[in-house]
Amino acid sequence: MQSVPAPVPPEDPSAWYAPDVRTQREVFPGVVATVTEADGAFRYRVREPWLTPADRAELDRVMEHFAGASLRRPRTREGTRERAERGFEGKYERAVERLLTGTHEGCRRVRYYALRDLRCLGDLTPLALDERVEVGDTTGEELLVHTENFAPAHTGLPTDHEYLDRFLAERLERHTVPFQGFDIPVVVYRERLLGSDAFDTKYAVLEPELLPGDEALIEACKDRIWEANVDSVVEDKAAFVRERAREFLSRQLTARNAGAWLAAARYRVRSALAEYGVGVPPVNDRFAGDRLDDLVYYVLRDFVGDDKLTVPIRDDYLEDIEANRVGERVKVVPRRTLHDERIPTNLVFEDEDRFTNLVTQLAAADGVELNASNPSAKVNLEPEEVSEDTTIRCAVGLPVISEDGPHVSIRKQSPEAMTPVDLVERGAMPSELVALLWMLYEHHGVVLFSGPTGVGKTTLMNA
Repeated sequence: MQSVPAPVPPEDPSAWYAPDVRTQREVFPGVVATVTEADGAFRYRVREPWLTPADRAELDRVMEHFAGASLRRPRTREGTRERAERGFEGKYERAVERLLTGTHEGCRRVRYYALRDLRCLGDLTPLALDERVEVGDTTGEELLVHTENFAPAHTGLPTDHEYLDRFLAERLERHTVPFQGFDIPVVVYRERLLGSDAFDTKYAVLEPELLPGDEALIEACKDRIWEANVDSVVEDKAAFVRERAREFLSRQLTARNAGAWLAAARYRVRSALAEYGVGVPPVNDRFAGDRLDDLVYYVLRDFVGDDKLTVPIRDDYLEDIEANRVGERVKVVPRRTLHDERIPTNLVFEDEDRFTNLVTQLAAADGVELNASNPSAKVNLEPEEVSEDTTIRCAVGLPVISEDGPHVSIRKQSPEAMTPVDLVERGAMPSELVALLWMLYEHHGVVLFSGPTGVGKTTLMNA
């Protein structure tokens, strides 16, 4: 009688039951990534949890609920891993909990797919979680990946995937920028894809995400504050806007939340019975506090801040900010970076009227009125969150002098000028040029600094 060999790891050459498997690993609970070899080519495949028809119905209900939400995806693979580990939190957990009514195992499977498709990178999420994947190749019609020991491996995924530029992105810098009591995260990251965007390093402002209906609430709140009557002079604009915004939004969220609880009562009761005593939340637990804070932030940003440039203007990490035209990514120049060129951001002005309003507002902050006869100006900005020693100079222009719409160019001068040694250490200029300029300075020579905006003329002269 012939005996069956003992089980061994799938990648073992003697594994009779998986002869084509070269490596296999669980990258997330219930998610297994496998590299196989067939016909001289490697294939990277992912096995994810299996959904029953009931699970699919619940997943469809969750996806439909979040269809109108403004959700922010992770920008890097580190951010994807952190989000996958945390799962749903705060306002997202409350929303998902109301929608799920199946068994514990079914809810676990649905939660995985909901987290993958709503909060992570879709079907690219397992690749971002797999530390063995090092390089992505998008030069063909199919995404190829290079792992530690096998390359290239076919994934079966198209190269026009919406989040393809993020699953391998490497985080270079992460910090927060203060604004009216909020700390807004900012990340600088480098992409690691072959044949992708010309800019491999990017700057992203991670503003709060919005649930379905939140944008309408923000606009309604702004209209209410704009039309509000006041009995006296408003000395603290930020406090006035914050107080009115929290009052209005609290009432709106409470009313909407009550209706949602009534609609989901029968599901919550069934869930409570299944969990032996976990009942409907108390009456005073009206809504998630983080949701109210997120809405108030956007109202303050638009009324007290500087619209989409609110965070970059207040970020000490940046030296230059440029918004040249409608529909184009805002560009920035970091102050501390490994290169000396502009990098794009995730901020874009899609509406010309909104962009024009911002340009007019920036000029008015320094007492300058822009109009058809005076379409451009150079002004100074003084946000509360920026150090008094930092000088922020801003050049603004209306659409009448630019066919692509308004433009904004901002230069932030550090209170401490860089020295020639700093420039040499950063690789911004050779030591021989420093020596030449020093000799000209000693002998009262004349030096002409010329070049386009942002190349470092003022920095060099200060040094």
